[in-house]
Amino acid sequence: MSHSVKSRTLKRKLSWFAPSHPAQIVMGFVIWSIWFIAMYGGLSVACQLVPPDTGQGPFTWINSGLFAFTLLVFALLVLLAWRSGRYCASQHKAGEVTAGFGRFVGYVGTVLYLIAAVGTLAGGLPVLVLSPCS
Repeated sequence: MSHSVKSRTLKRKLSWFAPSHPAQIVMGFVIWSIWFIAMYGGLSVACQLVPPDTGQGPFTWINSGLFAFTLLVFALLVLLAWRSGRYCASQHKAGEVTAGFGRFVGYVGTVLYLIAAVGTLAGGLPVLVLSPCS
C-alpha cells in the first residue's frame, strides 16, 4: 500500500474527529456522560473497598483523585471547544461560503463543549466540600 493510500485511509477513519463533522455536536455530552459514570461509579467502588475515615471531612485521597479527574476532563472539553472555535474563526476569516454547514456544526459544537465543561466542573465541585462515603 502506498503512502498516499494509507494517508487517505487514515484521514477517512479520523474524519469524525474533524471540527466540522456532525459527531462534534454530541461528543461533548458523550465525554461528560463517561466522566459522570466513572466519577460516581468510582466513588461507590472506592467507598466499598477502602472507605476513608469520615472524620477527615472532604480532604481525602478519594476526593483528591476525583477532583483531579474532573479537572482533566474539564480541560479536555475546554480544549475541544477552543479547537472548534478556532476552526469557525478560520472559516469565517477565509470567507468560505461553501463551509456553511461545517461552520454551523463548529459553532454548535463549541457551545455544547463549553456547556459540557461547565456541567463537569459543577458536578465535580461537591468533592471539595462533601465527605465521601457518608
